[in-house]
Amino acid sequence: MVLARWSPSPALPRAELLLVALAGILLAVITSWPLVLHMPSRIAPDLGDPVRTAWEIAWVGHAMLHDPSHLFDANAFYPHPLSLAFSDSLLGYGPAAFFGSGTIAALVRYNLLFLFAWSLCFAGSYLLARELGLGRLGASAAGVAFAYAPYRVTEAGHLHVISSGGIPLALFLLLRGYRRQSRGLVLGGWLVSAWQVSLGFTLGLQFTYLIAVLTLLVLLHWWRGPRGVLIPRRLVAVTAIGIAVLGLVTVFQARPYLQVAHDYPTAKRALREVKTYSAGPSAWLAASSENRVWGGVTAGLRANVHSKNESVFFPGGLVLVLALIGLAAPLYTRRLRLGLAIGILTCSILALGFGLTGAGYPYRLLYDYAPGWDGVRVPGRIFTLATLFYALLAGAGVQLLMGWTRAWQERRSLRGLASVAGVLLCIGLLGEGAGHLGHPVVPQPARAEIGLPAPLLDLPTDGAADRIWQYFSTDGFYKIPVGNSTFDIPAIDDLRGGMNGFPDRASVEKLRYLGIRTVVLHLHLAKLPGIVGFAVAEPPDPAAAAAKPIAGLGITRRRVGAIVIYEIGPGPKALHGSD
Repeated sequence: MVLARWSPSPALPRAELLLVALAGILLAVITSWPLVLHMPSRIAPDLGDPVRTAWEIAWVGHAMLHDPSHLFDANAFYPHPLSLAFSDSLLGYGPAAFFGSGTIAALVRYNLLFLFAWSLCFAGSYLLARELGLGRLGASAAGVAFAYAPYRVTEAGHLHVISSGGIPLALFLLLRGYRRQSRGLVLGGWLVSAWQVSLGFTLGLQFTYLIAVLTLLVLLHWWRGPRGVLIPRRLVAVTAIGIAVLGLVTVFQARPYLQVAHDYPTAKRALREVKTYSAGPSAWLAASSENRVWGGVTAGLRANVHSKNESVFFPGGLVLVLALIGLAAPLYTRRLRLGLAIGILTCSILALGFGLTGAGYPYRLLYDYAPGWDGVRVPGRIFTLATLFYALLAGAGVQLLMGWTRAWQERRSLRGLASVAGVLLCIGLLGEGAGHLGHPVVPQPARAEIGLPAPLLDLPTDGAADRIWQYFSTDGFYKIPVGNSTFDIPAIDDLRGGMNGFPDRASVEKLRYLGIRTVVLHLHLAKLPGIVGFAVAEPPDPAAAAAKPIAGLGITRRRVGAIVIYEIGPGPKALHGSD
């Protein structure tokens, strides 16, 4: 049987919606266990980008409440303007920071949003699968397959990447809204689309292109059909309003990034940098080392991938088998199944970046000609959409297998076997995708650091350690001259390099030139990603730096526990600065 028409829009009672929400939360808690027991002290999965993201969200909420006109002028990277645009802004999470202040609140808030992101991925893809025609267990399988795709665990430290639940949720609301001619659902779909884009262009860019492609397909279908009413009159106004909101959010967020790209040449993604994060076809069969099932099995293939946490795209053996079964299942229309298959193929190829061919094609076409793509550093994140398409087909595969099992059980007068099979497949998908997540304790600032004169520089400094100093600054949002960005800033590199001999005359004069009033030297630094390995902290030996004489430098020093506080008094400044 070939399904000629889409299944009718299903009824979704409140009880089902409530159970879906609770299931999403429960799965997030289980797969991140025991994070929920340590919300004020630990973070998942490491002390790298997550602690910076905690600062980022806290800053956005603080600025929205206190100085929205300077939202992008964050307290980090002083005195550089528009410093929030040095990485994805996560504006959509800003309202969460209206409640609470300080480092502990920032940490709890981040952990709650971390759990929310996984929960929304499950709920959004479940609802989209239901609207496309799957039953409850088939849709549950789709939800699990999307939320806990093996690829997603590799991105667990990037909240802006795992926060992809708005994509299927927006598609669900738009599809259901236009099918049912519901103004509220249509407007909700466009507003959720705008919210997803507001989290950053890492996913927002590919999502807007997906919407554009789907819109073109709808127009093509309308053009080739009987050419009736394209949009019912009662939905024209809300459609226009929704598209306008999406456009305004996109433009508002794009302006500072365009300005940063103009002001900082290093913000433009050079071919060499994109090639670094590109991968060959072996990435399709490589899974993350954190994956419990496939990490060890695919270790040999993963060894051939340069970026082992950005370019590992194995969809999972069970997901792949179920998706192939779903591709043959008549639960979706033939065109929908073909579209999902084309989507998987297209996204999988583009996710390799410049690595598929020697000349970098076909991704090179996006980089050279498609607006926005020359600012993308990691092509592999396009695979997020592929995981959604895989999940929808896998859900159809589960439902088809359940149908076969149900027919077999009826012949043998068995009851409940099909449901048991569906539940077991969902558990298998969860077990295949959920990986090992670390839960390190997050350092907290000493009481003596609070309220010191700013601008303030924490030492040692390097790209990894500066994430912690950004996080510390959520306690008052005092100005700090460093931070962690997605591109090199020569002035920041110059400052870091100048701290190699601190405290000496050259470093102190440089600090005076930059207007730094206080330096906090940390004698015991947590082992952070990058501190041991490719990055070098400045000064490299904090204990030796603390023992150096300061006579004649015009600074004062006092030790409080594991920190040494220097106050930079008046005196000579460096004869040169950095642009």
